Amino acid sequence: MAAVERCGKPRDIRVSIQVSFFHERARMNRHAYSLAIGTAASARSRHDAAAAALLELDAMLGAGGVLDKVIGAGGGFEVGTHYPPGEVHDPRTEAQYYYHAHVDIPTDAPAKPPSRGPDHGHFHVFLGAGGMPLGVAPLVLPEMALAPPLAGPSSLARLATERARRERGPVSHLIAITLDAAGQPIALFTTNRWVTGETWYRAPDVVRMLDAFAFTAELSEEPVNRWLSALLVFYRNEIEQLIHARDEAVMDWRRRRRGRVHVFDDRRLEVTSSLPIDLRRDLGRWAARAAR
Repeated sequence: MAAVERCGKPRDIRVSIQVSFFHERARMNRHAYSLAIGTAASARSRHDAAAAALLELDAMLGAGGVLDKVIGAGGGFEVGTHYPPGEVHDPRTEAQYYYHAHVDIPTDAPAKPPSRGPDHGHFHVFLGAGGMPLGVAPLVLPEMALAPPLAGPSSLARLATERARRERGPVSHLIAITLDAAGQPIALFTTNRWVTGETWYRAPDVVRMLDAFAFTAELSEEPVNRWLSALLVFYRNEIEQLIHARDEAVMDWRRRRRGRVHVFDDRRLEVTSSLPIDLRRDLGRWAARAAR
């Protein structure tokens, strides 16, 4: 597996009552819902269950992978639009995500695109405060750790990176997953706070949130939901490394520019850590080990 790349060299805070409210709701819901993957007895068995699920889904989804499911077969979509429409949000577990694309696929594109290709777009995966484990809290720094509320048209709208405007409370960005034109994942990465408008939590807290990313029964069998849930388990170790590298990059950036920049809103620091992946290769290696 390629080494994690740490990107970049690398208003007073007021933690709102709203955050405390959502964390209290998490206390009441935290044991209620889980996927079969999440209930496995050990990290190894969870990894194996995730790999098996991903192999099954890869065969089921076909050439277009999850991309066809998210934006629709045929490839017609608009840059700057979040897919699926309205995004995906489980109101009970607070698992949520959207996909957005950075390039247009021509309508006359081949029905079966190349197996590997350039960055087509990516998923942003979040957990809302109502689904977070007990004990997590937004980071407190002299800068604001809480994202400011959106008011009026966003200057980031053309970049298609900001969260949809809604009143669902604080969220933490867990990971982003880059897809190629064939719908295959080719990279994992993390971002600075301004990219998604998240509330910033320390890396150890975000790592704890990974176990809480799950969907209730009525949503858990939807193919994209299953695929994302399994991918986060399969690449759990790599995602943890990326999250810790994110904090290192941000804090290093802040130290180097102390007093001269609000690190969480600095547009020069966008991607904070990244890792190329090849899911089919990694699943093949897993299958070979499992067959021994």
